[in-house]
Parts: sequence; structure tokens; C-alpha cells
Amino acid sequence: MRRLLILIAVILFAKIQAIAQVIYLNDKTPYSNLGKQVTYIEDKTALLTIDKVKLLEKAGKFKPGESSILNLGNTKSAFWIKISYVNQSSGKAYLIADMPNIEYIDCYADRADGTWIHYKSGALKSSSILVKSENRYTFSLPQNAHQTGVQHIFLRVKTDNYLPLPLKMATSDTLVSGPTLRDYLEIVFMGVLLSLFVYNIFLYMNMRDKLYLYYCLYVPGLFIYVSLYLRGYAYLLSPKIRDIINIYPHAFLAVTVVFGILFCRRFLNLRITAPKFLKIYLALIFLCVGLFIVSILGYKGIAANYTQLLMSISVVTLWISGFAAYRAGHTPAGYYILAWTFIALAILAVILTLAKLFPFTDYTFDLLPIGSAIELLLLSFAMGYRYNAVFKREQQTRDENLMLVSDQNLHLENLVKERTLKLSETISELEISNSVKNKLFSIIAHDLRSPFNSLTGIFALKDMDMLTLEDYKILLTENQKHIETINSSLNNLLYWARRQMEVVNSVPTTFELKPFIEKLLLVYLPLIHKKGILTNINLSESFSAYADEDHVQLILRNLIDNAIKFTPSGNDIGITLKKQVDTVEICVWNTINNPEQFDLEDIRNPKTGGATYGTENEKGIGLGLTLIREYIKANDSKLNIDLHGDKVSFSFDLPLSNSHLL
Repeated sequence: MRRLLILIAVILFAKIQAIAQVIYLNDKTPYSNLGKQVTYIEDKTALLTIDKVKLLEKAGKFKPGESSILNLGNTKSAFWIKISYVNQSSGKAYLIADMPNIEYIDCYADRADGTWIHYKSGALKSSSILVKSENRYTFSLPQNAHQTGVQHIFLRVKTDNYLPLPLKMATSDTLVSGPTLRDYLEIVFMGVLLSLFVYNIFLYMNMRDKLYLYYCLYVPGLFIYVSLYLRGYAYLLSPKIRDIINIYPHAFLAVTVVFGILFCRRFLNLRITAPKFLKIYLALIFLCVGLFIVSILGYKGIAANYTQLLMSISVVTLWISGFAAYRAGHTPAGYYILAWTFIALAILAVILTLAKLFPFTDYTFDLLPIGSAIELLLLSFAMGYRYNAVFKREQQTRDENLMLVSDQNLHLENLVKERTLKLSETISELEISNSVKNKLFSIIAHDLRSPFNSLTGIFALKDMDMLTLEDYKILLTENQKHIETINSSLNNLLYWARRQMEVVNSVPTTFELKPFIEKLLLVYLPLIHKKGILTNINLSESFSAYADEDHVQLILRNLIDNAIKFTPSGNDIGITLKKQVDTVEICVWNTINNPEQFDLEDIRNPKTGGATYGTENEKGIGLGLTLIREYIKANDSKLNIDLHGDKVSFSFDLPLSNSHLL
């Protein structure tokens, strides 16, 4: 008996639960969802009529709502919802189905006379007169005379997609006619989309970077799916466009995701930062093509499930690829990762809610708009960061190129100066060489031929026995200085010719200067004594020099020749050796007449020169100083010419042998 009583109690409890709770509607009734205060039944055939549904309700086949917002799942079934209410206000009562994309809605409300009024509406159906169809459906319910009895509503809804159903009731005074917080959020979302679209289309038109084009195509795609479809603002468009959006929403989403993938691929520069993701991105594009085809063929329910799978895979893949690019050094990917984190969390929350793991709330429907707005803003920041990084790299490249060009210009200028200097030196050398060549022909034509003619004449007179022995000796004595001149001139000519045919190469050796100079002076002592010149030779200390001995002999011979040639009788010439730090200075000097008429600058100028006559009309060929300069230079030294009173000195340095060894 006890068990029977318990069974009867359970059945009665179930019957009571299956009866819709009566909603008492007045001006203080909160504007909230009524899911737990209604009962409903699933019509799997979608063919039940209102009369049959009433019978099922009386038979207790309806079940109570489990949550404040009914989550009716993704099915082709129709659902019947029963609402019982008492309108205690002085105005009319309203039923609000706060979900925009319900394809078909039929509302049956009873009148006081026992008849029923039938309202029709939906995303794919024209609305009745008493139905306000916007991004929510508002039904104006019949008003009874006394409004004290319980009134009933049977609501039939059907859609080939996921169907969350937030139902609300309001009176004339409590019906929210102005914008709500959700409306403000949606306005902000659409304003953000419009601003970002206009800004980035402007950037694309100026920069012609496909990255901005993909972004600009991604933004309107999100707008169509999120604002026009999910939030129902397609009602602002023409009925045909609204129907296309509501029938093929997932086709628009598939195209949007393709542009998003192309944007990510270009932004992350995957060919360089993460090339292994290129094939994965291509596979995602093929999945999007599959979603597009399923949607176009009219399988909206299948496309909805396909969308959940595609979005889950896409968001995770795009996030991981951004992290890989960031690790590869692509720093703008930081904002990118943050952007996809927000949209991933929003999508995950919606998917789990549709799977009935989380309860629906009014703000569940705003997760995607908010997440998308934050995503687009962060992606815009990422593009700005990328542009700034690219600009800095280009600026750095321009600076490096400018510096390189400047360095090259400076190098070229120095090279031109160097080559110009070498060319000037070459021209100077050619001018000197040409001058010496002219002198050479003059010497051969006059200075050498005349003495030879004189000697030839003497020998001719000797052969004809026209000279006595005494006359012959006198003539030879008179021509001795001509023979010495010829010998000196020939030696200089030979060295000059050698210098012209090849570069003067120095072959340094170590030799003692004192015995070297003393031996050389023995040759010139007869000429010195004959001219009556005094000598002042200061060779008290001997130095070991490291230089080309033949070159030094030629240099000293010419310097001594010039000293004897230009020193007046009774005056003196001198040779001194003076030690410097690691060199020894060799100086040959002589006394001259009229030092005020001596042109020191002309002597120092290597371009000037020519045959000159000594104090007793000794004539040279003008090659002496030229050869001296060349051979001193070949031994890494320089000829110094100075005038002190009536003494002119010619000096140069030679390295000491011990300094060379160091």
C-alpha cells in the first residue's frame, strides 16, 4: 500500500510539473526570460496542428523548461511552447521572442470568448499585422475586458539550425521601447567595424598591400554573419537580401574564414617564419570550400555542425601558427596572438553553450560581437605594429644605403684625387723626361760632337806629321778637360738611359762611408788642385750605411762635379758626415760668388734645369741634378738644398746598417 501511494505521489508531482506556471503580469514584472515558467513539447514530424497539441497538453505530454532560456538544439523538429499568464496591468500584454533568426513562428493566443487568434512571423516568413518583426519578434496579445482570468499562449517555432529561445513578457508600461545595453553594445560593434573597414580600405588604396585588402574583405564578412544574421539586423535590408542571408549564412561565413586565413598567412609571412603551416592553411581553405558547398546545397543544419568543427580547428591552427611566427622573430605577431585568443574564447564559450554544457544568458549572444570587435581592433594594432616595423627596416635600409653611397662617393673622390695626383706626377715626369730628351739631342749634337771633332782634328794632324811632339803634348793637355767632360757626360747619359728604360731598383748593401768617399776623392784631386780650390773634408768618424753602393757613387760623383764646377778659384768645398737618430747625413757644400743672385727656388724645382757653365766656363749637360734626385729617391731619401751665406749645401740621409738590422 505504501509503494502504491508513493507511485501515485510521483505521478501527481510529474503532472503538476508538466503544467505551465501561471505568470502574473503587472507593471512591476521584471523584463526577464521565462524558460523555467513554461512547458514545451517536441514535434518531430513538424505536422501537429493546434488542436492536436492541445490534446497532448491535456494528456500531460508537455515537459517543463529546464533553464531560463530554452536550448532546443539543432534539429528539423518543431517545438510547441505553452505559456499561461494573467495580465494584471491596465494595458496590453506582449510576448517577445528575443531571437532574430527563427525561421518560422506561429503564435496562438486565446480570447475572452474562447476563440484563438493566430499570429505568423519568422526570418523566412512575412509577419502578421500584430507582430513587430525586427531583430526580435514582439507579439501584441489580445486584451480581455476584465483581465482577471488566466490566458494561454501556444507558440510554435521551427528552424533548421541551433535554436536557443529567450522568451519574455511585458506590459505596455514595461515594454522596453528604447535601446538596451545590448543594443548599445551592438551599435558599438557596428561602429568599430565601419571605422576599421574605412581606415584599412584607405590604407590599401594608398599602399596596395594585399594584407589590407584581405582585412577589408574579412571585416564585412564578419558583419554579415554576426550582425545581419546572428543579431538579426538583416531586417533593415530588402526582403530578398534578408532571405538570402538567413538561408545561406554559413556560405558567407565560409568566404569570411577564407579571407581571414589569407590575411593570417600574409601577416605572419609564413613562407619565412613558419613554412610548415602553409599546407595546413591550404587544408583549412579546402574545408571552407566544403562548408560553402554544403550551405549552398541547402543543408543548413549540417552546415551549422560543420561550422562548429571548422571554427574550432581554424582558430586553434591560426593561434598556434601565430605563436610559431612570434618565436621565429616576427614580433608583430604578439597582438595577433592576443586577438585570436579573444575570438577563440568567445567561440569556445558559444560552442560549449550550444552543447548544453553552459547555460544560455542574454549576453551569450553578445560574446561573438564583442570577441570579434576586440579581435579586429587587436589585428589592426598588429598591422600598425607591422607597418611601423617595416617602416623602421626600410628607414634603416635607406640609411645604410645612404651611408654606403656616401662612403662610395668619398672613396671615389679619394680615388679620383689619388689618380689625379698620380696623373699630375706622371705628366710632370713626362715633361721632365721630354725636356731631358731635348737636352740629350742637344748634348749629342753639340756638347759631345765638338770635343770629339777637336780630338779627331789633333789625330789627323798627327797622322800627317804636321805637329811636333811638343805641339802634340800641348794640344793634348789643352783637350784634357774636354775628355774629362766627355767621360762624365757619357756616364750620366748611360745612367739616364737606363732609368728611362726600366724602373730604378735599389739593391742595398752595407758599406763603410769614409773609405768609400776617400777613394772617390782621389779621382777629383787633380781637378781640385788645378783649379786652386781648397778642400774641407770632415770624415773623422766612419759610418756603416745600408744603401745601393752604385747609386751613392753616382750621387756623390755628380755632387762633387758640381761643387768643383761652380766654386771660384781660391775658395773651398767640403764634405761632412753627421749622424742622426738612425741615419747618417751626407752633405757636399761649396762657396759661390754673388749669393744674392743665387736662385735657390729654381735649383730646388725638379722641372727646371739645363746646361750651365762653371766659374771657368766648364759646361755640363744638365742631367746631374735629375739623376741625383732619382737615385736618392730610389734609396728612400730626399735631396735637401740650402743656402747659408755664401755657402750652398746639398745633403741627403742614408740609413745606418745597425738600424736596418733592428
